[in-house]
Amino acid sequence: MKLKSFKKQQAADEYKKGTIILSKAADNADITIWEMEKFLVDNGYKSDYSIEDLEEEMKILNL
Repeated sequence: MKLKSFKKQQAADEYKKGTIILSKAADNADITIWEMEKFLVDNGYKSDYSIEDLEEEMKILNL
């Protein structure tokens, strides 16, 4: 496994475990947040982020 692929996989694993946030995972993998999101989706990651989570954030932001 190439170093870049290894770093992406390692960062994705940490993100999936919840030990780091998305921006930190991207930083650890030396890629953008958008590239990290694509890598996660391409590798079958499903978000736990719910409609209720979105509604709560919208309340906090007064949206």
